[in-house]
Amino acid sequence: MTRASVLIPIHDKPTTLPLTVDTVLRQSVEDVEVLLIGDGVTDDVRSVAVALTADDERVRFLDFPKGPHHGERYRHDAVGEARSDAIFYLCDDDLLLPDHVADLLGLLEEHSFVQSLNGEVRPDGSIRFYAADLGDPDVVAMHLRDDIRFCSVSITGTAHTRRLYDAVGDRWDTTPTGWWPDHWQFRKLMRHPSYSGATSPRMTALQFPTSSDGRDTWTDEARVQELRPWHALVVAPDAQDEIDRRCEAGRREQLVEERATIALLQRDLAWLRGEHERLGDDMTWLRDKYDESQRHLEWLTTQHAVQGRHHAAALATIEQLRAKVAHKNEVIARLRAKRR
Repeated sequence: MTRASVLIPIHDKPTTLPLTVDTVLRQSVEDVEVLLIGDGVTDDVRSVAVALTADDERVRFLDFPKGPHHGERYRHDAVGEARSDAIFYLCDDDLLLPDHVADLLGLLEEHSFVQSLNGEVRPDGSIRFYAADLGDPDVVAMHLRDDIRFCSVSITGTAHTRRLYDAVGDRWDTTPTGWWPDHWQFRKLMRHPSYSGATSPRMTALQFPTSSDGRDTWTDEARVQELRPWHALVVAPDAQDEIDRRCEAGRREQLVEERATIALLQRDLAWLRGEHERLGDDMTWLRDKYDESQRHLEWLTTQHAVQGRHHAAALATIEQLRAKVAHKNEVIARLRAKRR
């Protein structure tokens, strides 16, 4: 019986794919299968994929035409084709340590969605982490927020049960603009009432993300040159011990970096507080000026009303004088007429 199905989406990375698949086939759990999910693959990738299936019957190649975005819809078809109820994921330029499947299968005995300690390998060889525990409700809540993009899950290093996937019923599909495919899909699983998450304390999957550190400009040969020494390390007898050691060193370095970042943020926060106080003083001054202007406006309004009343009275007086003058003129005119 197949204990784990490892799904690997492929498109245009022929040089790294053999190294990636080799680390799956070297798992301490031997009864695994590899499903290569072709998304309009190049001729070179197809040639590599066919050769891999010929070399080991545990490898299968699902050769789909190019689909929307990264062909996420085909991953649903691959889940349906999988012979195991434990669904694992892996990128075509990443590597698994020998106990990766065993570690996560152990977690899947009591949980429905699990991952290796998540992080990435930088081109300088250092390791950095996407620190999070998928068993922490607060971490899950952060993943489910729409106003931020908090993500500590990746295609590589993640596994879930078929039961959870089927229960959700919302299949892998094209990712909306502005979202990462793994984040968008795995959020669906996290929302389900039967979700139960866990993160391994060990990093058993090594990620070399194309989207970071300028790797998107590297040639295929440059990518495989980076992976070869890491592949040699992964297949060595003491691989996990060495990765654990490097992870510990990476934690210390990242802690120093984060402390420095916190210090800078605290400095900026102090400056912002000062600006806030200054703006508060300015606001108080503006309020005083506003109140003074309001009082002056009220005085002017009163003066305007008084002047209006005086103006009206003056107009009335003028009209009265005009009437008197007109009456006197009439009397004078009549007297002059009698004299004639």
